[in-house]
Amino acid sequence: MSDWKNTILLTGIDKLLEVIGSEGSITLGEASRELNIKPSIIESWANALSEDKMITTSYNSQGELVLRSTKKNLKVKEGKIEELKTDVNRAVDSVGSNLDEEENMLKISKDHIRSFEHVLNSDINHIESFNKDLKAYDNKKNELIHLVKKLKSEESTLEKEIDKIEGREKKIKTESDKIKKIVDTKVIEISKSKEKILDIERSKTELKRDFEVLRRISNAIKKTHPEEIGPKIDDIEKRTKNLKTHNSLVKQKFEKLSDMMKTLFS
Repeated sequence: MSDWKNTILLTGIDKLLEVIGSEGSITLGEASRELNIKPSIIESWANALSEDKMITTSYNSQGELVLRSTKKNLKVKEGKIEELKTDVNRAVDSVGSNLDEEENMLKISKDHIRSFEHVLNSDINHIESFNKDLKAYDNKKNELIHLVKKLKSEESTLEKEIDKIEGREKKIKTESDKIKKIVDTKVIEISKSKEKILDIERSKTELKRDFEVLRRISNAIKKTHPEEIGPKIDDIEKRTKNLKTHNSLVKQKFEKLSDMMKTLFS
């Protein structure tokens, strides 16, 4: 089949393989009753497995479709099979542990971002407060200008007061611009962090799918005869290697996220 990973996850075809492997041969009706699945579905799975040479099909004298486990004259060393089982189990245990740890790290990162967003909201409120002060100073300045026109004798004193107010206004505006620049930078950094977390979550979802496939294959290996495992050793080794590689890539993404978080909160 073209994509055993999705087939195994989305159907019970692995259960059918286990039944055939355990019984040696079984009719379509018997398989349907044992798995409690419609005969038409069992037959479609059987056709797919037969095309992939994982089982053979034929009809008995009563006209019933018979599913048989493929028997090949292939000698598989017991040591090779045990080594494969050990490698698969070790990969399953390792990835399972990493998934739990990384799930916790994602939660912590999200909590940090929510906390920092709260701080940014506080800074934004400060900017709004600065803007209100600017408006108040502007109103005061206009009042003083009006007084200057009316009180020429106090012009010098009033102009000095205006200069002070304008100086304060400039200082507040400078401080406001500075804070706004910092806030804008942090907002961009938070957006990048969120995108990175979404990317990791997508990678983790795919990793969990790979992990579930390998776990099911591991369970099937325990229930399957050695001569039936032999033809699939290369495929299982390839899946195990891909799972390890995918797990390594997720770890690298977590390291990059950690660096981004350090920069964000420094």
